[in-house]
Amino acid sequence: MQIHRTPPEAILDPTTQRPRFGTYEGGLPPVAFGAAAKNPLTRVRREKRWFYVAIASDELICAVAIIRLGYAANAFAFVVDRREGRALVDETTKGPPFSAFIGDSGGEGCLASYHLGANHLSVSRPVGQSDYAIDVRMQGLELQARLGTSKAPPALGVVAALREGLFSTTEKRALLSVNGSLVAAGRKFSLDGALAGYDFTAGLLERHTAWRWGFGLGRTAEGKPIALNLTEGFVGDRECVAWIDGEVVPLSGVRFSFDRERPLSSWQVRAPDERVDLTFTPSGLHTERHDLGIVRSRFLQLAGEFSGRILVPGREPITLDRLAGVTEDQDTYW
Repeated sequence: MQIHRTPPEAILDPTTQRPRFGTYEGGLPPVAFGAAAKNPLTRVRREKRWFYVAIASDELICAVAIIRLGYAANAFAFVVDRREGRALVDETTKGPPFSAFIGDSGGEGCLASYHLGANHLSVSRPVGQSDYAIDVRMQGLELQARLGTSKAPPALGVVAALREGLFSTTEKRALLSVNGSLVAAGRKFSLDGALAGYDFTAGLLERHTAWRWGFGLGRTAEGKPIALNLTEGFVGDRECVAWIDGEVVPLSGVRFSFDRERPLSSWQVRAPDERVDLTFTPSGLHTERHDLGIVRSRFLQLAGEFSGRILVPGREPITLDRLAGVTEDQDTYW
């Protein structure tokens, strides 16, 4: 996989109106679907957007997601106590499409929100500012924090071709600084000094979409900041990278192995060339299953810790020991 060091100025080529496919170091420009989504029915059926945030400290792992489909919206948040090895909060809400808004940008100008009943979630970064503000209020959970980018490594940007002329875009970034607080199940936690990462994805996706995903952030056994993004399926190894020494570094494509009947047992994440060899030990599970006939899905996301080794050409072997993170298994007809 080649990582281009300069992101495109626009997602679509102005002459051909074709997406500028590639993997880039740096944030993507605002996502515009152009002629590919002129048909309103196409946008309703195929347009998917989400903004996801993971926060990890020595005490906890917190995940927050806002998802907008063309015909529905949902959001979820969960908190896992790393020391006790159990979930403190796990909340999901579903609503009509107008209950969520997700803009065209994952960087400056980012705005993602969900409001329905007592559930209020928002992530924003105004133009000209470097920090994200996150505000979440759900049953048993209150989260207010700022995520700083000034010392974080560059984002990963991917524009990927799918079948039927469809395409996906994603911007992921890791090792953002965190300041703020979180209240879960009546317990208050400081988030000062924690680390965060996000995933902004917008695309015209195939009816059947499936993937397995792993995301970790923290420090190596030697104390260096590191983050990982590992994907099997969907757009595959175009997203397999590590953030090391302030750079986005490509990793080998991986395979995830786990017991679907016992998802809280250990997962194995390995590359066929053995350059990635990790064990993921879960401590909390968020699951969603939907069967509405035409629309049906199975979604698992687990919080836990990665341990093992990765090999990057030109560098010493990198050892990971209890690196905070999440894994995910998704299989959806939407």
